[in-house]
Amino acid sequence: MRGGTTRLAATGTAIVLALAACGGVDTGGGSTDAAKQEITVTAFAGAWGELFKKSFVEPFQRDTGVKVNLVYGANAEWLTKLRAAAGKNPPFDVIAFTPDASRPAAAAGLLQPLQTDRLAHWKELDPVLAEKSAHDGKQYGVPLTTGSTGLMYRTDKIKNPPADWSDIFDKQYCGHVALPPLTYNPGLEFFSALVTSQGGKLSDPAAVDKAFDQLAKLKGCVSSFPANAGNAATVMENGDAWIMPFWDGRAFAMAQAGSPIGFAYPKSGPVGALTSYFVAAGTTKSELATKFLDYLTAAPNQKPFAEGTWYAAGNDTITYSKEFDQRVQHGPEVFRKFTWVDYAVATPKLNEWQQRWNQIFG
Repeated sequence: MRGGTTRLAATGTAIVLALAACGGVDTGGGSTDAAKQEITVTAFAGAWGELFKKSFVEPFQRDTGVKVNLVYGANAEWLTKLRAAAGKNPPFDVIAFTPDASRPAAAAGLLQPLQTDRLAHWKELDPVLAEKSAHDGKQYGVPLTTGSTGLMYRTDKIKNPPADWSDIFDKQYCGHVALPPLTYNPGLEFFSALVTSQGGKLSDPAAVDKAFDQLAKLKGCVSSFPANAGNAATVMENGDAWIMPFWDGRAFAMAQAGSPIGFAYPKSGPVGALTSYFVAAGTTKSELATKFLDYLTAAPNQKPFAEGTWYAAGNDTITYSKEFDQRVQHGPEVFRKFTWVDYAVATPKLNEWQQRWNQIFG
């Protein structure tokens, strides 16, 4: 999937990305001088992190003998710790961020611009996703996976799948809508979709006002306000909610695990949700970090991770399984048509917008 807002499992299993922080360390093998080297890498906690370890960390350690200290957690805490380090002796060498966190980190000089000519797989990475990992004309990150925020729904309660964002306002769902707050990525992504689906931009105050007026129609109809992935899964699986804005990968994983869950890509456009990896400014492990990014972006490593998480990979050369291709919308043409949150506008306005949201649903 996050900074001010804040994105499952081994292939064929369910995902619940726990955003609560926990820690873990992986040890590497090797008997040469490489074994004395190590880097610290972050990964989202829960099953996402376990699959990340299997797909990227274990092959890297096996092939290089370099030890990877894998630290589990989430966007906000990593950004806080980088800020505390202020570019000196950072606690992480390689960090996972979504755009809401990577932009302020890059602007504050906490991330190291990449020398893309040193990355073996750079030209294989999707240019749209790569651009979303850049800031102020400089390339900082490499795209790992991207999801689509659309409408997740209960297939046993909703027989006709929703077709567009406006369907969440249907009176038949009143009392059964789950709505993430704007400070949780799916909530902000949904709000951005409300603005853009009506032809507006987040930078236009009138368009934002119009979206809030539309959002107010849900007052009294929302049964829960999940602020993390675990809560989102719970309210859908126990039937408290029948429909909510959420990510495709999570929905598909829940469905594969046996839950009556469906996902609809809104016809007016889903919202892109990107996770990229970055190198911390001030690290003394730049060379090892670059080697790790090569493993991270290689198609043979990204494929099992993408298929296991049900999120499209950043490497465009991957040939996916038939099941993945049939379920997940992906590829350059899809990414170009995504709606993307304009974080340059949204981040400075987020507190104000969340207060307005609270006034509606408080």
